[in-house]
Amino acid sequence: MRKAMAAALTGLALAGLAGTASAQVTQQDFPWPPRDTTPIHKTKAELQKQADEFTAHQLRTYPRIFAGAKFVTPGLWGGLRDGALDDGMQYMANEVRFRQPGAEQGVWASVITQVNAPGFFTDSPEEFCAQTTCTGTVSDNQGGVIVFSEDDSYNDRSAHNFRPNGEVVFTQGSRQDDPVLLGAVASDRAYTFTR
Repeated sequence: MRKAMAAALTGLALAGLAGTASAQVTQQDFPWPPRDTTPIHKTKAELQKQADEFTAHQLRTYPRIFAGAKFVTPGLWGGLRDGALDDGMQYMANEVRFRQPGAEQGVWASVITQVNAPGFFTDSPEEFCAQTTCTGTVSDNQGGVIVFSEDDSYNDRSAHNFRPNGEVVFTQGSRQDDPVLLGAVASDRAYTFTR
């Protein structure tokens, strides 16, 4: 697992998240939506099992991704409310809070992750960027793309991973969060509806 995470981070860094023009991907390079998108509908019990797996994964990986993160505290996965899972839901999200080394007393970092089933998130990367301030698009080295965006009004930064099977996974943190790290979480294939 550690090697896979290191490879993912290295791959993202090499892909040009530091801003090299050669890493940029265009809409023509990545047509959306994929042709073979198969919607997935799970029961509440299946969603809860998936949520438990996601939470265990966050507890294992956040201290490595966000170097030295302590007191990693995943919130409940849900839809419109934390912990609210319903039969047939097509997405689920949670918020993870943690302390970073050197952070002031009482200051917590927060990262939101949302996993969207294939076909649920219908905007293409190009359509998404027409509605928000996108700062770059790079390959995820797994057949998809990561679109980075920022929102000045909320002081946040996001990474949306558009995947070849039609899934979209996004992570959102503050403008102080490194986009490479947000991209590493969003492109982590442990967050999927297809298992």
